[in-house]
Amino acid sequence: MHRARGYGKSMLPSHPLSTLGDMGVGLPRGLSPSAFGAFKSCPLAFKFSYLDRLPQPPSAPASKGTLVHRALERLMLRRAEERTIGAALQDLASARTDLAADADFTDLVLTEDEWDAFHAEAEILVHRYFELEDPTTVRPIGLELRLSATVGSVQLRGIIDRLELVEDDELVITDYKTGSVPGERHELQRLAGVHMYALMVEQMLGKRPVRVQLLYLSKPEAIIATPSEQSVTGVARKSQALWAAIESSCARGDFRPHPGPLCNYCSYQAYCPSFGGDPALAEELRGPGTVIAPPLPLASTPA
Repeated sequence: MHRARGYGKSMLPSHPLSTLGDMGVGLPRGLSPSAFGAFKSCPLAFKFSYLDRLPQPPSAPASKGTLVHRALERLMLRRAEERTIGAALQDLASARTDLAADADFTDLVLTEDEWDAFHAEAEILVHRYFELEDPTTVRPIGLELRLSATVGSVQLRGIIDRLELVEDDELVITDYKTGSVPGERHELQRLAGVHMYALMVEQMLGKRPVRVQLLYLSKPEAIIATPSEQSVTGVARKSQALWAAIESSCARGDFRPHPGPLCNYCSYQAYCPSFGGDPALAEELRGPGTVIAPPLPLASTPA
Protein backbone atom coordinates (compact mmCIF):
# COMPACT_ATOMS: atom_id res chain seq x y z
CA MET A 1 0.00 0.00 0.00
CA HIS A 2 1.32 3.45 -0.81
CA ARG A 3 0.34 7.06 -1.24
CA ALA A 4 1.24 9.24 -4.19
CA ARG A 5 0.82 12.80 -5.31
CA GLY A 6 0.49 13.82 -8.94
CA TYR A 7 0.76 11.09 -11.55
CA GLY A 8 3.56 9.17 -13.14
CA LYS A 9 4.16 5.79 -14.70
CA SER A 10 3.62 3.98 -11.38
CA MET A 11 0.16 5.52 -11.04
CA LEU A 12 -1.18 5.36 -14.53
CA PRO A 13 -3.69 2.61 -14.90
CA SER A 14 -0.65 1.54 -13.06
CA HIS A 15 -31.04 7.02 30.46
CA PRO A 16 -29.18 3.87 29.67
CA LEU A 17 -27.32 3.64 26.44
CA SER A 18 -28.92 0.30 25.56
CA THR A 19 -31.61 0.32 22.88
CA LEU A 20 -32.52 -3.29 23.58
CA GLY A 21 -35.96 -4.07 22.16
CA ASP A 22 -38.47 -6.74 23.01
CA MET A 23 -38.79 -7.81 19.39
CA GLY A 24 -36.24 -8.62 16.74
CA VAL A 25 -35.60 -6.63 13.58
CA GLY A 26 -35.74 -8.03 10.07
CA LEU A 27 -32.41 -8.75 8.41
CA PRO A 28 -31.48 -6.89 5.22
CA ARG A 29 -31.14 -9.02 2.10
CA GLY A 30 -27.68 -7.68 1.39
CA LEU A 31 -25.27 -5.02 2.53
CA SER A 32 -22.65 -2.78 0.99
CA PRO A 33 -19.16 -2.13 2.32
CA SER A 34 -20.34 1.29 3.55
CA ALA A 35 -23.16 -0.40 5.48
CA PHE A 36 -20.72 -2.70 7.24
CA GLY A 37 -18.59 0.32 8.07
CA ALA A 38 -21.64 2.12 9.46
CA PHE A 39 -22.44 -0.82 11.76
CA LYS A 40 -18.89 -0.83 13.10
CA SER A 41 -19.04 2.92 13.72
CA CYS A 42 -22.46 2.99 15.40
CA PRO A 43 -25.04 0.17 15.43
CA LEU A 44 -27.89 2.58 16.23
CA ALA A 45 -27.12 4.90 13.31
CA PHE A 46 -26.80 1.78 11.12
CA LYS A 47 -30.29 0.67 12.16
CA PHE A 48 -31.81 4.09 11.47
CA SER A 49 -30.18 4.34 8.04
CA TYR A 50 -29.96 0.81 6.63
CA LEU A 51 -32.79 -1.06 8.36
CA ASP A 52 -35.40 1.60 9.12
CA ARG A 53 -34.31 3.61 6.07
CA LEU A 54 -35.13 6.89 7.77
CA PRO A 55 -34.50 9.92 5.58
CA GLN A 56 -31.63 12.28 6.27
CA PRO A 57 -31.37 15.89 5.14
CA PRO A 58 -28.90 16.46 2.32
CA SER A 59 -25.51 17.93 3.15
CA ALA A 60 -23.42 20.21 0.97
CA PRO A 61 -20.30 17.96 1.07
CA ALA A 62 -22.25 14.83 0.08
CA SER A 63 -24.19 16.62 -2.68
CA LYS A 64 -20.96 18.13 -4.01
CA GLY A 65 -19.47 14.64 -4.11
CA THR A 66 -22.46 13.39 -6.10
CA LEU A 67 -22.04 16.24 -8.58
CA VAL A 68 -18.32 15.65 -9.11
CA HIS A 69 -18.80 11.90 -9.44
CA ARG A 70 -21.40 12.47 -12.14
CA ALA A 71 -19.05 14.83 -14.00
CA LEU A 72 -16.19 12.31 -13.93
CA GLU A 73 -18.52 9.55 -15.06
CA ARG A 74 -19.50 11.69 -18.05
CA LEU A 75 -15.83 12.41 -18.75
CA MET A 76 -15.01 8.69 -18.88
CA LEU A 77 -17.82 8.13 -21.38
CA ARG A 78 -15.93 10.33 -23.84
CA ARG A 79 -13.35 9.08 -26.29
CA ALA A 80 -9.94 8.99 -24.63
CA GLU A 81 -8.46 11.86 -26.64
CA GLU A 82 -11.44 14.09 -25.73
CA ARG A 83 -10.89 13.86 -21.97
CA THR A 84 -9.49 17.35 -21.42
CA ILE A 85 -10.00 19.78 -18.56
CA GLY A 86 -12.26 21.85 -20.79
CA ALA A 87 -14.41 18.80 -21.52
CA ALA A 88 -14.51 17.90 -17.83
CA LEU A 89 -15.82 21.37 -16.94
CA GLN A 90 -18.48 21.00 -19.63
CA ASP A 91 -19.39 17.66 -18.08
CA LEU A 92 -19.61 19.33 -14.67
CA ALA A 93 -22.10 21.84 -16.10
CA SER A 94 -24.08 18.96 -17.65
CA ALA A 95 -24.03 17.13 -14.32
CA ARG A 96 -25.59 20.20 -12.68
CA THR A 97 -28.43 19.96 -15.19
CA ASP A 98 -28.76 16.19 -14.67
CA LEU A 99 -29.12 16.63 -10.91
CA ALA A 100 -31.13 19.87 -10.85
CA ALA A 101 -34.32 18.10 -9.80
CA ASP A 102 -32.63 15.65 -7.40
CA ALA A 103 -33.69 15.95 -3.76
CA ASP A 104 -30.04 16.14 -2.71
CA PHE A 105 -29.99 19.52 -4.46
CA THR A 106 -33.57 20.81 -4.32
CA ASP A 107 -33.67 20.21 -0.55
CA LEU A 108 -30.23 21.69 0.08
CA VAL A 109 -30.62 24.99 1.92
CA LEU A 110 -27.80 27.38 0.95
CA THR A 111 -27.49 31.11 0.51
CA GLU A 112 -26.56 32.52 -2.89
CA ASP A 113 -22.97 33.02 -1.72
CA GLU A 114 -22.87 29.46 -0.39
CA TRP A 115 -24.13 28.11 -3.71
CA ASP A 116 -21.41 30.08 -5.52
CA ALA A 117 -18.80 28.57 -3.19
CA PHE A 118 -20.34 25.10 -3.67
CA HIS A 119 -19.91 25.22 -7.44
CA ALA A 120 -16.48 26.88 -7.27
CA GLU A 121 -15.25 24.09 -4.99
CA ALA A 122 -16.68 21.47 -7.35
CA GLU A 123 -14.66 23.02 -10.20
CA ILE A 124 -11.52 22.90 -8.07
CA LEU A 125 -12.07 19.20 -7.38
CA VAL A 126 -12.42 18.50 -11.11
CA HIS A 127 -9.20 20.40 -11.83
CA ARG A 128 -7.36 18.46 -9.13
CA TYR A 129 -8.46 15.16 -10.61
CA PHE A 130 -6.15 15.90 -13.54
CA GLU A 131 -3.22 16.16 -11.13
CA LEU A 132 -3.74 12.54 -10.10
CA GLU A 133 -3.86 10.79 -13.45
CA ASP A 134 -3.98 11.33 -17.16
CA PRO A 135 -7.57 10.40 -18.13
CA THR A 136 -6.59 9.83 -21.76
CA THR A 137 -4.73 6.69 -20.65
CA VAL A 138 -7.70 5.15 -18.79
CA ARG A 139 -9.54 2.21 -20.38
CA PRO A 140 -12.81 1.98 -18.44
CA ILE A 141 -14.92 -1.17 -18.84
CA GLY A 142 -17.43 -0.32 -16.11
CA LEU A 143 -18.68 2.97 -14.66
CA GLU A 144 -20.96 3.13 -11.62
CA LEU A 145 -20.80 -0.65 -11.86
CA ARG A 146 -23.18 -2.66 -9.66
CA LEU A 147 -21.60 -5.68 -7.99
CA SER A 148 -23.00 -8.58 -6.03
CA ALA A 149 -21.37 -11.62 -4.45
CA THR A 150 -22.16 -14.23 -1.83
CA VAL A 151 -19.56 -14.91 0.85
CA GLY A 152 -20.70 -17.64 3.21
CA SER A 153 -24.09 -16.45 4.43
CA VAL A 154 -23.37 -12.84 3.49
CA GLN A 155 -24.78 -11.19 0.37
CA LEU A 156 -22.42 -8.35 -0.55
CA ARG A 157 -23.63 -5.56 -2.79
CA GLY A 158 -22.19 -2.31 -3.95
CA ILE A 159 -21.38 0.11 -6.74
CA ILE A 160 -17.85 0.99 -7.80
CA ASP A 161 -17.00 4.26 -9.51
CA ARG A 162 -14.76 2.71 -12.14
CA LEU A 163 -13.42 -0.66 -13.27
CA GLU A 164 -10.69 -0.43 -15.87
CA LEU A 165 -8.22 -2.46 -17.87
CA VAL A 166 -4.50 -1.78 -17.56
CA GLU A 167 -1.41 -3.40 -19.04
CA ASP A 168 -1.74 -7.13 -19.80
CA ASP A 169 -5.53 -6.69 -19.53
CA GLU A 170 -5.43 -6.70 -15.76
CA LEU A 171 -8.22 -5.09 -13.72
CA VAL A 172 -8.06 -2.00 -11.51
CA ILE A 173 -10.77 -0.61 -9.21
CA THR A 174 -10.84 3.17 -8.81
CA ASP A 175 -12.93 5.05 -6.25
CA TYR A 176 -13.15 8.85 -6.31
CA LYS A 177 -13.18 10.62 -2.94
CA THR A 178 -14.14 14.26 -2.51
CA GLY A 179 -13.71 14.39 1.27
CA SER A 180 -10.54 14.87 3.27
CA VAL A 181 -7.67 12.40 3.13
CA PRO A 182 -7.71 10.05 6.14
CA GLY A 183 -4.85 9.92 8.60
CA GLU A 184 -2.52 6.94 8.60
CA ARG A 185 -4.56 5.30 11.39
CA HIS A 186 -7.76 5.29 9.33
CA GLU A 187 -6.18 4.44 5.99
CA LEU A 188 -6.64 0.68 6.30
CA GLN A 189 -10.27 1.16 7.33
CA ARG A 190 -10.96 3.16 4.16
CA LEU A 191 -9.21 0.54 2.03
CA ALA A 192 -11.26 -2.28 3.57
CA GLY A 193 -14.22 -1.23 1.44
CA VAL A 194 -12.35 -1.37 -1.86
CA HIS A 195 -10.79 -4.70 -0.89
CA MET A 196 -14.37 -5.92 -0.42
CA TYR A 197 -15.13 -4.67 -3.93
CA ALA A 198 -12.07 -6.57 -5.17
CA LEU A 199 -13.55 -9.72 -3.64
CA MET A 200 -16.84 -9.09 -5.45
CA VAL A 201 -15.11 -8.43 -8.78
CA GLU A 202 -13.10 -11.63 -8.44
CA GLN A 203 -16.20 -13.67 -7.71
CA MET A 204 -18.21 -12.14 -10.56
CA LEU A 205 -15.51 -11.99 -13.25
CA GLY A 206 -13.19 -14.77 -12.11
CA LYS A 207 -10.22 -12.43 -11.95
CA ARG A 208 -8.72 -10.57 -9.02
CA PRO A 209 -7.93 -6.87 -9.61
CA VAL A 210 -4.22 -6.10 -9.49
CA ARG A 211 -4.83 -2.74 -7.86
CA VAL A 212 -7.42 -0.82 -5.88
CA GLN A 213 -7.02 2.93 -5.61
CA LEU A 214 -8.73 5.75 -3.79
CA LEU A 215 -8.30 9.08 -5.56
CA TYR A 216 -8.70 11.89 -3.03
CA LEU A 217 -9.40 14.96 -5.13
CA SER A 218 -9.29 17.49 -2.31
CA LYS A 219 -5.53 17.25 -1.72
CA PRO A 220 -4.96 15.64 -4.33
CA GLU A 221 -3.55 12.29 -3.23
CA ALA A 222 -3.93 8.65 -4.21
CA ILE A 223 -3.99 5.75 -1.79
CA ILE A 224 -3.18 2.54 -3.64
CA ALA A 225 -3.11 -1.08 -2.53
CA THR A 226 -2.64 -4.48 -4.16
CA PRO A 227 -5.24 -7.14 -3.31
CA SER A 228 -3.68 -10.43 -2.26
CA GLU A 229 -4.93 -13.84 -1.23
CA GLN A 230 -4.40 -12.76 2.36
CA SER A 231 -6.29 -9.47 2.03
CA VAL A 232 -9.22 -11.01 0.15
CA THR A 233 -9.47 -13.88 2.64
CA GLY A 234 -9.28 -11.40 5.49
CA VAL A 235 -12.07 -9.28 4.03
CA ALA A 236 -14.26 -12.36 3.58
CA ARG A 237 -13.64 -13.45 7.17
CA LYS A 238 -14.32 -9.99 8.61
CA SER A 239 -17.48 -9.63 6.50
CA GLN A 240 -18.85 -12.89 7.87
CA ALA A 241 -17.98 -11.88 11.44
CA LEU A 242 -19.72 -8.52 11.01
CA TRP A 243 -22.73 -10.22 9.44
CA ALA A 244 -22.96 -12.53 12.45
CA ALA A 245 -22.92 -9.48 14.74
CA ILE A 246 -25.65 -7.82 12.66
CA GLU A 247 -27.73 -11.02 12.77
CA SER A 248 -27.38 -11.08 16.55
CA SER A 249 -28.39 -7.43 16.88
CA CYS A 250 -31.39 -7.95 14.61
CA ALA A 251 -32.52 -11.05 16.49
CA ARG A 252 -32.39 -9.24 19.83
CA GLY A 253 -33.45 -5.82 18.56
CA ASP A 254 -30.32 -4.48 20.25
CA PHE A 255 -28.58 -1.60 18.50
CA ARG A 256 -26.53 0.40 20.96
CA PRO A 257 -25.06 3.78 20.08
CA HIS A 258 -21.31 4.17 19.91
CA PRO A 259 -20.50 7.80 20.77
CA GLY A 260 -17.48 9.30 19.05
CA PRO A 261 -16.25 12.17 16.85
CA LEU A 262 -18.70 11.27 14.05
CA CYS A 263 -21.63 12.12 16.34
CA ASN A 264 -21.10 15.78 15.46
CA TYR A 265 -22.11 15.01 11.88
CA CYS A 266 -24.91 12.52 12.58
CA SER A 267 -28.42 13.45 11.43
CA TYR A 268 -29.91 11.18 14.09
CA GLN A 269 -28.22 12.72 17.13
CA ALA A 270 -31.51 14.15 18.47
CA TYR A 271 -32.89 10.58 18.76
CA CYS A 272 -29.82 9.02 20.35
CA PRO A 273 -29.92 7.93 24.02
CA SER A 274 -26.33 9.10 24.38
CA PHE A 275 -27.64 12.64 23.89
CA GLY A 276 -30.87 12.22 25.85
CA GLY A 277 -32.99 11.31 22.83
CA ASP A 278 -35.58 8.59 22.31
CA PRO A 279 -34.93 6.27 19.30
CA ALA A 280 -38.67 5.56 18.98
CA LEU A 281 -39.30 9.20 18.07
CA ALA A 282 -37.05 8.98 15.02
CA GLU A 283 -40.07 7.76 13.05
CA GLU A 284 -41.17 11.39 12.83
CA LEU A 285 -38.41 11.82 10.24
CA ARG A 286 -40.73 10.12 7.78
CA GLY A 287 -42.69 13.36 7.69
CA PRO A 288 -46.23 14.63 8.27
CA GLY A 289 -48.80 11.98 9.05
CA THR A 290 -46.36 9.72 10.87
CA VAL A 291 -47.97 8.24 13.96
CA ILE A 292 -45.65 7.80 16.93
CA ALA A 293 -46.90 5.46 19.65
CA PRO A 294 -47.14 7.07 23.10
CA PRO A 295 -44.61 5.86 25.65
CA LEU A 296 -47.35 4.53 27.98
CA PRO A 297 -50.76 2.93 27.28
CA LEU A 298 -53.59 5.43 27.25
CA ALA A 299 -55.87 5.25 30.27
CA SER A 300 -59.20 3.64 29.54
CA THR A 301 -62.19 5.92 29.44
CA PRO A 302 -64.89 5.13 32.04
CA ALA A 303 -68.07 3.75 30.52
